[in-house]
Amino acid sequence: TLLRQFLDLGPWAVNLALSLGIFPYVMKLLQSAEYRQNLVGIWARILAFDRSCQVDLVKDETNIQHFCHHLMIGINTSQA
Repeated sequence: TLLRQFLDLGPWAVNLALSLGIFPYVMKLLQSAEYRQNLVGIWARILAFDRSCQVDLVKDETNIQHFCHHLMIGINTSQA
């Protein structure tokens, strides 16, 4: 996605996106199963920059399970 590509530019891009108020929109999209897979990379970049966002991510157990599932897939793929 375009947002993910932008966030890949580095911490300054994540900071800019957060300061522009992208966080509530990402949280809202996370509620949709359709967009969850795309949001894993976005969440990873946000959490790497601002760990205080973890509180909002863990409020919904479904988010945690989905996020951890993708982390495990990445770990298993890299070990193969």
